Amino acid sequence: MKKGEFGAVISSFLWICLVCQRCELCDSINDEGRALLAFKGRVEVDPYGALANWDEEEDHPCSWFGVQCSADGRVLVLYLKDLSLVGTLSPDICKLKHLTALILHNNSLYGVVPISVGQLQKLEVLDLGHNKFSGLLPPNLRDISSLKRLILGSNNFSGNLSLAMHKFRILSVEAPSLNRDVTPRKWRPVAANFKEHAPHKSPPEDPAKPPQPPYFPPASRLSSPPLPASSQPHSTNPVVICLSIVGSVCFLIALSLIYWYSNRSKKVTSMPLMMGLTGLLTKEPIPPVRELLALGRLDLEAACEGFNNIVGSFSDFTLYKGTLSSGAELAVMSTVITSTKDWSAQDEAEFRKKVSVLSKFNHNNFMNLLGYCKEKEPFTRMLAFEYASNGTLFEHLHIKEVEQLNWSARLRIAAGVAYCLEQMIKLNPPLLTNLNSSSIYLTEDYAAKVSDLEFWNMPPEADSTSEYSSKCNIVYKFGIVLLEIISGRLPYSEDDGLLVLWASSYLRGSRPIKDMVDETLESVPEEDIIGLAEVIKSCINDDPEKQATMTEVASRMRLITGITPEVASPKLSPLWWAESQIISSEV
Repeated sequence: MKKGEFGAVISSFLWICLVCQRCELCDSINDEGRALLAFKGRVEVDPYGALANWDEEEDHPCSWFGVQCSADGRVLVLYLKDLSLVGTLSPDICKLKHLTALILHNNSLYGVVPISVGQLQKLEVLDLGHNKFSGLLPPNLRDISSLKRLILGSNNFSGNLSLAMHKFRILSVEAPSLNRDVTPRKWRPVAANFKEHAPHKSPPEDPAKPPQPPYFPPASRLSSPPLPASSQPHSTNPVVICLSIVGSVCFLIALSLIYWYSNRSKKVTSMPLMMGLTGLLTKEPIPPVRELLALGRLDLEAACEGFNNIVGSFSDFTLYKGTLSSGAELAVMSTVITSTKDWSAQDEAEFRKKVSVLSKFNHNNFMNLLGYCKEKEPFTRMLAFEYASNGTLFEHLHIKEVEQLNWSARLRIAAGVAYCLEQMIKLNPPLLTNLNSSSIYLTEDYAAKVSDLEFWNMPPEADSTSEYSSKCNIVYKFGIVLLEIISGRLPYSEDDGLLVLWASSYLRGSRPIKDMVDETLESVPEEDIIGLAEVIKSCINDDPEKQATMTEVASRMRLITGITPEVASPKLSPLWWAESQIISSEV
């Protein structure tokens, strides 16, 4: 066989293999996409428009918000935390066969947890905490041998949960920054969160939704298509199976021919194998763009009082407050994984990406990354952030026991958030976070700090279209936060419904705009409200041609409030001690 002919044969075989594998993968991905669309179909209220880019015309769901996939396109994680979603869980969730983490923490999902959740045999984390689920837990949850974290607190489950508590490590998730209850904060065993009485009364399946003003998000943001009539598992097409077998055979033949030809031509080349987990763990320190502190575990352990000073416990990480010997305070985020064997190569890649992305950004109104800890024995992956001592914006707006914010403080916070988001979006690629009032922390002098305190929320590589959509979503979310700041109301409540619809009559001018203001506030200039109302309308406008950019929003906020970026910044940035530590270590 001539060399040119042999090359053509090899190319043909490889092409056939790729086509066959693509056929198989597309079928699986589409099946998972349909399961996710069924999930979306059960969501009645989506106040932040989080599921707006869940489009059935997409080839695969890996670019959808909250969806994280493996390298071969399998859906591994569904991460929809702190979004105030209202609805029920679809039984089609069982079609996400490769799912390892289902995180629905801090929403308003209700009804019974489908028994099909127990069919997710690869599930490692199930976080349903802070919702309104009721009834009995599926008994087959006990059969998921891979399940390591089960978080169920602050629901309305009934029945005997002793078996679940005996089998799984169940944690309370009464985190101060995420709790939506208006009762005082306190830590307690998760068993205390379960009630042995009748299930929570759920809203009707198809509640009537108020009419939508022209400039507000369309139905795709507020509700979703009805659930498909059939929820039976999708059977694999025999043609796909056949193509898969043919593709595998072609691949083996191609490899054999390549091996034969390389030996025949006496051109044997060696190629190092892909670095495995051990190699990843022993690689050199992560090279940041902005120099970070390489913190030792022993130093952080001492700072966090033996890791006993816990301020938050979540499905994938624990949050500690630390105080260094210099007196500087910091927030330490540690993965819940405690052994090398449970830390995959993909986990390590995402950790490194997180550090790399956050090291590129430094803003006075952002909870900046100060350093990281990466040790093999004992296994450690930690991130150290600036510490904001006054809790979250959510607490100061919605918790009666927490000090309320006056109008001047609210304007300064809103301006600081706008300036920070403007710079985050300008990065290439943009730094996008799950913005809501729970992710905005306040410093000692009540300056805003936008946070990104999550381990695995790094967005996948996206094209220009999805990136543009994400930027629009950030602008929309800022509009909702601004509505919260002005009105003091939740993004969604059972009494008022969706905040954006509650406010529509005020924003349209049908009702006096001054009546939209939080009743606890005094001396609020009406010209401020009029100007901010225009900003809100420009943020939540679903027409891309009419929706403002974050740069335009920041410019308008400065004009309306008269607050410069310098005034919106904290009086003393916690970065000063980090910089001094770095300088002293170099010396």
